Amino acid sequence: MATETRIRLVKCTKRMEGHDGRAPSSYLRFVCDVNIHFSTLRLGGGGHHEPHKIYFPVPTEGTLTVDDVDDPTAVFLDYEETRRRAWAVFTGIRGLSSLDLSHGNWSTKRTPDHVAAHWIHRLAKRVRNDGGSGHYQLALHMDVDVEYVFNEPVELVRGCGVWAEAEEEGGGGETCGICLDELAAEAGSEKSRERPPVRLQGCGHAFHAQCVTTWLFMGTTCPLCRGDLTGLVLAPWEIDRRPRATRPAPACAAASAPSDQDDAVAPTT
Repeated sequence: MATETRIRLVKCTKRMEGHDGRAPSSYLRFVCDVNIHFSTLRLGGGGHHEPHKIYFPVPTEGTLTVDDVDDPTAVFLDYEETRRRAWAVFTGIRGLSSLDLSHGNWSTKRTPDHVAAHWIHRLAKRVRNDGGSGHYQLALHMDVDVEYVFNEPVELVRGCGVWAEAEEEGGGGETCGICLDELAAEAGSEKSRERPPVRLQGCGHAFHAQCVTTWLFMGTTCPLCRGDLTGLVLAPWEIDRRPRATRPAPACAAASAPSDQDDAVAPTT
């Protein structure tokens, strides 16, 4: 499924809840308000998102507790160790563990583990320089925005049949209907490195996968016969919103239609 996850750290508020040498442990509470929503990159949409009015607010929290060492300040002075522990807690929070929170999906430069480690590291360093120690009770309140983006052009091309060089034996070499280069000659080239040439369902016209994908970001029809390609693939969250009998799904759309059991599950990349 051609679905991308995009995550933003919208707002972050830091609060010290206590600094007590007699406390049994140090902790950092992550208090998160997560807003999950959905959008689609349509055929012919020029790369612009079409938002869907589906939102899932997810209030949740988790706690990083440091009680396995006598001096938590020593742990917090280690930036990478603090970051590692913070990330393990954040990604395991109930309500977030099912999301793809990989660092590559964040559009903001600073992710929760960076924010937590930077704040705690500076605090611990300042306390140590002043000759202090003890335990820390900290809270990090965050607003996180998670967007699932379904890429209709990419999903459509993924589901199309693969052009086979054997089809052209005994005849002239078939060319891509967009760039006009021969499909066989381009096998193994940069245009075909990620995916081999494809044939569109219905009309059967052949193109380099890269060429036709680029075309479909600006157009909604086959470049040669102008056959309509809209509505052949659906985002997971659109399945129940569309009358099932309005258009029969072609073979290239079958892979994009999840089962009824998947309807209530947020898509993953």
